[in-house]
Amino acid sequence: MHYIRFCRPPVVEQGRSGLKTLKLVLTITTDLSDKFLCPHEPIQFSIIGAGAPANPQNGPVPINLTPKNPPTWRAGMRVLKVDVQLPPQPIETVQVRPTNRQLAALTTDDISSGTGAGLILPVFADLAPGPTSHICFRSLRLPGGTATLQVEEEMGESMARHVWDGGLTTASFVASMVLGQTAANSTSTMASLPILANILQQNDGPLNIMELGCGVGILGLGVARILGVSSQATAEKSTLLMTDLPDAEERTLANIARSADQTACTVMYENLDWNDGKDGIFGPEVTSRAWDLVILSDCTYNDLLPELVKTLSAVHAHSAQHSGPSKTKILLSTKPRHSDEQVFFDLMSEDGWSIQEEVKLPLPVLNDEAQTVEVYLFSKS
Repeated sequence: MHYIRFCRPPVVEQGRSGLKTLKLVLTITTDLSDKFLCPHEPIQFSIIGAGAPANPQNGPVPINLTPKNPPTWRAGMRVLKVDVQLPPQPIETVQVRPTNRQLAALTTDDISSGTGAGLILPVFADLAPGPTSHICFRSLRLPGGTATLQVEEEMGESMARHVWDGGLTTASFVASMVLGQTAANSTSTMASLPILANILQQNDGPLNIMELGCGVGILGLGVARILGVSSQATAEKSTLLMTDLPDAEERTLANIARSADQTACTVMYENLDWNDGKDGIFGPEVTSRAWDLVILSDCTYNDLLPELVKTLSAVHAHSAQHSGPSKTKILLSTKPRHSDEQVFFDLMSEDGWSIQEEVKLPLPVLNDEAQTVEVYLFSKS
């Protein structure tokens, strides 16, 4: 799919007339920023502001800021500059999204339904100046329409601090599986991975879930948010621990804080280097309990696959020592990008892991070859 991105923080300029102008510089690329959107027909975009409500319980008030000549993206473009005149009332947040609803990914259902919707992911930014002005965020409504999943990412081209296809698609898939009475493919989704569905629906009680290589946290926070919506009472007893290298800590902690009042699970972060994990060297949070499920997405594209597999096996061994026979399962999602990724599956097999369930999820793609995200559930005897 494609992502609308801010090339730089939005700027608000004060004119001589007293009116303010919002200046945006946008681009539309893939998750790795390696290909610009190249539509067959021009695509118009809407600029939506949000102001403070008179009654905070009513939520933000949407205000259409789209100019008379809507910003339009055409084939061959790399950057789109937009000037927007702001109304007198304060605007706290700005959103950029396709005007055509069929093209916009506004809900997790748009991404997981397989209907061809959800092709372009909108972007949001808070307009308050300060140290977080380089931060934007993504927001998707969960099935049922009463709850949202929000995740911050950094503006610009830093791939390590962006949402990626695998995590986004898998979070949407899990939403369909656990909450998906409204999702078109909820029945087939649950049928495709019944063991995973049983785990996530918490039929056996509270869960301990760990995420490896969490990045900005789209998958882990998505799972935590979804479990809370599904069964808040049970989720309150569940734990989700997100792990990555120190470079990811600041953004992950910020996302945990952003979701703190919306996530019933206990959500934590701890640094974990797979070079330590392969030898069973873990921090206090990892060693504090046995883990029912280890989740990871978009992690099979690096040179540390042997270390990753050994870390997974070390977590399994730790869980066995902590609570007897280990039931730890691994949920992996990946968007196949290169044949070298097959090495991961070979290493998993050599280390005693086997695939219990798998499914290929269609990725919404506009004017490009069909793409999929593959989801696997591994177990180890």
